Amino acid sequence: MRLWPLLFLPLLVSVETAACPREEAAYVGSKSCQKCHFKEYGSWQKTKMALAFKTLKPGEAAEAKKKAGLDAAKDYSKDAKCVTCHVTGYGKPGGYPAIVEGKEWTADEKARAPLMEGVGCESCHGPGEKSSPYKKDNKEYKWADIAKLGAVHPDEKNCATCHNKGSPSFVEFKFAEKIGKDTHEILKMKADHACDHKHAEGK
Repeated sequence: MRLWPLLFLPLLVSVETAACPREEAAYVGSKSCQKCHFKEYGSWQKTKMALAFKTLKPGEAAEAKKKAGLDAAKDYSKDAKCVTCHVTGYGKPGGYPAIVEGKEWTADEKARAPLMEGVGCESCHGPGEKSSPYKKDNKEYKWADIAKLGAVHPDEKNCATCHNKGSPSFVEFKFAEKIGKDTHEILKMKADHACDHKHAEGK
């Protein structure tokens, strides 16, 4: 059962619709994106998406959990069925480590897990390993350049992977209304870059 507290209902996306297979690139964490997209990162930190993992912990979003028929005192942050949609890159290379009964995380996985809590940049835009070289120069890259590396524009189909009736507290949402509200502030880019937001218009 996936946990979707109404107070912190994050806008989540599928990891299967990248221009390139996701397995070809590793997740690097939202802090890597912050280096160039610091305004977006700052606004994202205050969103329901950024706080998604926190809602799984005991006592958090208690009213919403009760309304959804969930035990507010239970620790859902150890339940793989819930965690999958409340972290970034669950079980993927570089992403939040998979929770497997009877299997301990490695030292690297323990260190990485806190960095991947919440629904981060790569949950919507794809793993950042291959696009990271773009931050090393001053060129302005267009969306088409970065899409070749696996970056994606989220759409309603992506979000429905987690935003669906299988969630105990699912509420219907309109995708276009969530972009810029539950994600991050929409900022004008100098070039037709990864944040040109054609996805917000359904293009």
